[in-house]
Amino acid sequence: MCPPRYDWAKSGPAILGGLAVIVLVYGGSIARHFNIRWLAAVPGIAFLFGGRFLFRAFDMFRGHRVEREIKRCHYSQALQILDGPLGWPPTGVRKLSRVDALFYSGRAGEAEPILRELVETESDAAHKTLAFEMLGRVLMAQSRYADAKRAFEAAAKLMPNRSAAPSGLAELRLLQDTEPAQALADAERALQLHRDSLLERKVARQRLAGIRGNQAWALALLGRSAESQQAIDAGVREMDPNYTPEVAGFYWRAGMAMLATGNAAAAHFRRAAELDPQGYYGRLAAQHLSQHSVWGGVGLVGSRA
Repeated sequence: MCPPRYDWAKSGPAILGGLAVIVLVYGGSIARHFNIRWLAAVPGIAFLFGGRFLFRAFDMFRGHRVEREIKRCHYSQALQILDGPLGWPPTGVRKLSRVDALFYSGRAGEAEPILRELVETESDAAHKTLAFEMLGRVLMAQSRYADAKRAFEAAAKLMPNRSAAPSGLAELRLLQDTEPAQALADAERALQLHRDSLLERKVARQRLAGIRGNQAWALALLGRSAESQQAIDAGVREMDPNYTPEVAGFYWRAGMAMLATGNAAAAHFRRAAELDPQGYYGRLAAQHLSQHSVWGGVGLVGSRA
């Protein structure tokens, strides 16, 4: 009869953790007893790497809390977290979180100097690329299109497999009402890059709101109304419904597409304004509603903004 087998896999983490604690606490004594000099450095190394792990975990925890408030359009609460005890130290992740809160709340001008500093000083390639992408967005929000284009192109050069830069370039062309065919090509390249990236599909689903919105807008400008509506329908299905600022941005872009095709746009603009009344995209939508009718843009049929 075979003796019962013990499942060592379940005990592995506990055993390794216990050994790590023993080395951390008694490493120096063990080194002196056996005259193994290099072992004396192990506690310090363990402390160093353990400290780095804990700090990175704290940074992620802080970023998650801030993002949770941004998703709900609670921008002042997000900034309060960053300005409170959890705001120190001012890491790159913390600065990028602040930029997100400032941009979505319509304070692009305040976000710009933070990003200018990051693109000059950030050594992490991913963070530097993200800073260029966000810089393009805040410059675009200030109608500084030439500078925004350079920022998006710099981001694409650093990491060409990310979707944010081509999506930004598409929106840049759409806002200038130039090169709708190239805008469509940029939007569809962004869509393909997003589909090809497991990481983006897993942690950046909210980008689909901007990508699909820009695709629909470009198709509308090219007179392809049915395909534009299909892109809007796809955006509703695919985007992250919990990332409210980007959902508001999607409905603003859908409203712009409806204007280009001569269809009623008020419902889309009103939806954006209701979702994020104090945010950047909500205010853009509200401006379109007020510009076209003293009654809040009822209809908004066939006019271009």
